Parts: sequence; structure tokens; C-alpha cells
Amino acid sequence: MEVLLQIVYVLTNPAMPNLVKIGKTTRGTINTRLLELYSTGVPVPCECVYAAKVPDATIVEKALHIAFGPTA
Repeated sequence: MEVLLQIVYVLTNPAMPNLVKIGKTTRGTINTRLLELYSTGVPVPCECVYAAKVPDATIVEKALHIAFGPTA
């Protein structure tokens, strides 16, 4: 049985220097997702600082949000 890999990614954007976007996509490539995000009114394109293909992006994305989320 073939496992379809999904992508988790970490993006930054020079227009928003203090923000990091952690997300997931089932699109074929990270570039497809970057183009989608750029067309939503963002002043400059996002830059991908990390991307990985994983079997379950939901679990990995959640773990990244917990690991790198704000601390109390």
C-alpha cells in the first residue's frame, strides 16, 4: 500500500518580521502553497525556511505548534 505524503512547512515573510507560519498542505509541492498564500493579499511572498514530507502532517504540525508556541 502506497502512503501519500503530506508536507509540513515553516514560513517567514519580510513584511512580518516577528511572525513565523507553521502549516501543512496536501498540495504536490511547497511552491504551490507559497503561490496560494501570496495571492491572498500578502504584500511580499513568503519564504520557506523548512519543509518536509511526512505521512501525517496533522500530527507533525500540531507537535511543531506545541514545541514552538508561546510560553506562559
